[in-house]
Formats: sequence, structure tokens, C-alpha cells
Amino acid sequence: MRRLTIIVTLLAVCAVLCAAPSLSTLFPSFTEEQIQSLKEGTVFEAITSDGQRISSIAPRSSQGMSLAVKADRMYDGFSVSSVKFIPYPESFINLPQSEREVYLFNLLRRISTQKGLMYISHLAGEKPTVLFKDAYMISNPDKTSSKIPDPVSTEVPSSYNCYAFQKDNRFGSNVYSLKYTIKEGDFLMEINNYTAMKYMGFSCVDKGALHMYLEVLETEEGFVLFTNAMIFGREPEVTVLFITVDLPSAFLRRTTALANWFEEQVNAQ
Repeated sequence: MRRLTIIVTLLAVCAVLCAAPSLSTLFPSFTEEQIQSLKEGTVFEAITSDGQRISSIAPRSSQGMSLAVKADRMYDGFSVSSVKFIPYPESFINLPQSEREVYLFNLLRRISTQKGLMYISHLAGEKPTVLFKDAYMISNPDKTSSKIPDPVSTEVPSSYNCYAFQKDNRFGSNVYSLKYTIKEGDFLMEINNYTAMKYMGFSCVDKGALHMYLEVLETEEGFVLFTNAMIFGREPEVTVLFITVDLPSAFLRRTTALANWFEEQVNAQ
């Protein structure tokens, strides 16, 4: 009887995963070698200021592809993007489909777990450095003291809006508006700067000019993470006190850290 139960459970899991798209379906322009490379951990990147197209690495028919098309058409600003693959941990595979949706929704709102998140800093000599010295949800975007716990839900809505505070290693203290859009296994987290971002006290990204995204897609093989950042009305490089800041590199490092954060969280369960 126990063996029969295990077989039924495995068949149910297989049926759910088979209903999800495959990597070859999401990336029809990728060669077999590129698909295999993606599975083995290679991260594919694209930067519009380098003449690359974001749509070349965006998952087909996803929310991310719609963003990529918009990014490729930017004429005043620049965009950076990356895509990576994460195998499903056993703990996730064992969850019923309804619980997976709730699990992912709650995980993506654990903003407080971004405190202490590391990234590779150029100024630190390409060494790991703390990116966010603090991070938490707030109830009022005009009051950084309105700290609230990370929300936990038992159901998944089609969209959700909230605010977060982060103390950035390079860009100082900032408030962000967060928007989550969920469409059948396609989770999109959108991050906009509610406050102007400053570097060493000098404004470098105007209020509302940053649009950063983390998309999580369920596939047959595992998670696909697509990240994107669009910065409007700003040249790729800014000079502050004789220091030239490469903004595409800076934000690509941040989206990479965001993807690593998700991977750490999902594998920690």
C-alpha cells in the first residue's frame, strides 16, 4: 500500500511538471549546447548600451519577454538583463501544486532576508561585499520607521503591491515600491525607486527612473530566473568626484544578487 502511494505521488508530480514548459520551448533560439550550458549553471547576460538585445535571452511568451521588447526599444536610457536556471530542490518537488504557488509568493516577499545580501563589488576589487546593510517592508513609503513584518499569505492573488526600505552599500538609503504579478506559474516582481538614488551624496538615478524585475518561471526541469533593470533618462556612465560609475555594470551586479538571493532562499528550505 505504501509503495502504491509513493507511485501515485510521483505520477502526480510528474503530471504537474510536464504541464510546465520545457527550457527548449522557452528559449527556441538557443542551441542544444546553450540549453545544456544553461542547465549547468551558465548565466546569460545582455546589455543594451553594448548593442545587445534583451529579447535574445528572455523566456518566450512570458511577462519577461514583454519587458524585453520594451527594453530593446528604449532610446533614452539603458537596460541590463540576465537569465539563469536553478534545479528544483526536493522540498519544492514534494509540495502539492497549490502549495507551491503560495510558497513562491511568500518567498518573494521575504524582503527582510535581503539584509546582509552579498554581491561582487567593483570598487572593492571584485570581491564579495555586503549589498544591503538593512532591508524590510514598510507600511508608509514616506516613513522609513513604519517597519512591518514580511507578509505571509495562504492564497495567491493575481497582483500585490507594497513598499520596502533598503540601505544600499553604494546608493544609500532608499524606499522602493514593489509590485507582484502572478500568471500561471509565472511570478514577476517589479521594483521601482520611490526615492531618488544617490551615489556618495550625489543624485544618479531620479525618483521613479529605475525599473528592476525578477521573474521566476516554473519549467519541466526547474526554475528559470529572468532579471531585468531599465534606467530611463540616464547615460550609462556618470562621474562623481572624479570617479566614473558604470551604471549598467552596477545594476547588473544588483540583479545578479537578487537572483542569487532567490536561489539561496529556495535552497534553504
